[in-house]
Amino acid sequence: MKLPFELALRGYDMRQVESLFAEVDGALATDSAVSRAAARDALRAASLRRRLRGYEMRQVDAAIDQRLAALALPDTRSGPA
Repeated sequence: MKLPFELALRGYDMRQVESLFAEVDGALATDSAVSRAAARDALRAASLRRRLRGYEMRQVDAAIDQRLAALALPDTRSGPA
């Protein structure tokens, strides 16, 4: 998975970030409230390791905030309630 984050001298572990975002993006693509809740919990509980070379931390943090906001919104694809 290629994510749009710049590499930094001190950044988040790339494999860990890629794994987390694969789970979250998969949940965002489904209609499953359970999957979306699990992804939301995973984002909130994530403790990303820092590495000598990794993804730029501010960019990853901003993407986490964006995905948390998307997971908090009601899914409107299934029509009005």
